[in-house]
Amino acid sequence: MITVRRIKRSLVAFFFLSLAHFPVQAEVVLEHDSISVDRAELDYVVSLWPAQMQQAAANDEGDRLELLNRMLVAKKLAREADNIPADSELYWPLQYQIMNLKQKYWMDNFNKTLDIPEMTALAKERYATQKDEYARVPEQRLSSHILFACPPGECSRVDTTVEAQEVLDQLRAGADFAAMVQQHSDDTGTKVKDGLFDVWISRGQSGVSGHYTEGLYTIDNVGDYSEPVNTRFGIHILRLDDIREEHYLPYEAVEPNIVKALRSEYVRLSTRDYLNTFDITEDVYIDRPAVEGALSPYKTASP
Repeated sequence: MITVRRIKRSLVAFFFLSLAHFPVQAEVVLEHDSISVDRAELDYVVSLWPAQMQQAAANDEGDRLELLNRMLVAKKLAREADNIPADSELYWPLQYQIMNLKQKYWMDNFNKTLDIPEMTALAKERYATQKDEYARVPEQRLSSHILFACPPGECSRVDTTVEAQEVLDQLRAGADFAAMVQQHSDDTGTKVKDGLFDVWISRGQSGVSGHYTEGLYTIDNVGDYSEPVNTRFGIHILRLDDIREEHYLPYEAVEPNIVKALRSEYVRLSTRDYLNTFDITEDVYIDRPAVEGALSPYKTASP
């Protein structure tokens, strides 16, 4: 027998089940011109404000109203954009800006929530198998030079090279390099250091003239000179001052870089696999005449 008490209990249960399926109306804390802000949204927006703005709104009624007004104005402008008709030339550019923003937001969130495994063991393996990529330090050379300045179009490179060769011959005959720097070099930056170009140079290094580097690596022994070297600055005489031999850094020195590279690789591959799950399949519908019509203005004539 169904009693009144049981009916009441059933109604109460149905009421709470209904609450679970129908969201409770959010508490509106700000409203104007049919635009409203609830407490959760307010809390979020305020959390984005710089500390100075947060303090100003908390302590001054005028500042508070101004900031609340800005919040509502932003939402009103967004509403205006929502009302752009589908046949307007503004409609699809807006939709694709929104889509691209959503896509970036979702993928950023995907990457942040990836559970990246511990990479230490793999990093040690990568160090052993790809040591050249991660740990090799190429040979580096230190040099000094004498510059005979000759900007393009302002002097004769032939005459300047002859002058440099004469000085080079004197150096190879035993002339004092520092004295020759002071007498002949036009590079004021290195002249105060007796010609020292205080940079360790390796092959292919950026920021150094390729001709300068090539000339430096033609010298066989420390203390010897290059033949005159032609760069955009003029003609140089190079002296090889020191050599750091090629070597490998220990694992501990490069572990952070290897782990960082492995983590980036894991994220890249995970992202690729995730995006592949959205690729079209054989059950895709394509209105081929419509697609042909859209692409026909861009079709090139057959040869």
